[in-house]
Amino acid sequence: MRVLCLICRSVPGLSLCRRDPWSRSRAMRRTSTAGNMRILLAVLALAIAGCGDSTVSPAIDKMVAPTADKPRLGLFTSLPILWAGNDALEALAKGETSTHWAQDALRKNYQLQLIDLLEVASLAGLDTLVLAQPRALSPAENVALDNWVRGGGQVLLFADPKLVGDYDFPLGDPRRPLDTVLLSPILARWGVELLQGGDALAVRAVPIGGSDMVVAAAGQFRPVPAEGADCDLSHDAVLARCTVGNGRVTMLADATLLEDPVGGEGSPAALAALLGMTRDAGGNQAR
Repeated sequence: MRVLCLICRSVPGLSLCRRDPWSRSRAMRRTSTAGNMRILLAVLALAIAGCGDSTVSPAIDKMVAPTADKPRLGLFTSLPILWAGNDALEALAKGETSTHWAQDALRKNYQLQLIDLLEVASLAGLDTLVLAQPRALSPAENVALDNWVRGGGQVLLFADPKLVGDYDFPLGDPRRPLDTVLLSPILARWGVELLQGGDALAVRAVPIGGSDMVVAAAGQFRPVPAEGADCDLSHDAVLARCTVGNGRVTMLADATLLEDPVGGEGSPAALAALLGMTRDAGGNQAR
């Protein structure tokens, strides 16, 4: 019951775990809907799946089941890639199983692991880490990530100074992706500074992976002195490929590729090419 309470407290509108359920009026109690129950059941199903029961739902099993024979790829992001859409739990409760194109593309070649805290334990064993419009890092996370990269880690970073997508959640809501990436400390350690692009409204295509990848309001990187880091800028400084210690970091000053939940014909190829830039040239894999 304690676990149930912890789960349902995280779902707005659910009142099953209130200590004093009789404190509300009968009229308000009658507003509890079957929709809320469906959301709760979906959350409970996810919790059960996380404990190892893969028979709960094929959709849930697809999202959490590891694939031992594939390289491990960590995903640290504020973008709705694993939970696409603004009503993901409601959609899951209704049996709607559409997923973000990037999730499907990554799962074809990698064992995808969602990371919510960058520390030694969460980074250990990863072959590659994707940072996609991540939240600001704590000092401890900056140190852990930098040490992991310099020890041979491989990172693909999407760092957009200005997202262009429309999101229902207001500014300050933790469910909303970060409109502006805030990574100055770690970028400086890796030898670059992120700047606003020359044209804040520019939409253009850049050649990546044999196809044109659209960028919108993209930023630009500028090299800065950094110990043990060497960066090569290309594509009008939208792309930076850096050797950092024994590791490798590929950075894109735009996240439009991942903001699109459906993706275009060339989207998987562009993502694969960016990952290839990171993995093919990057030192020893960190374990």
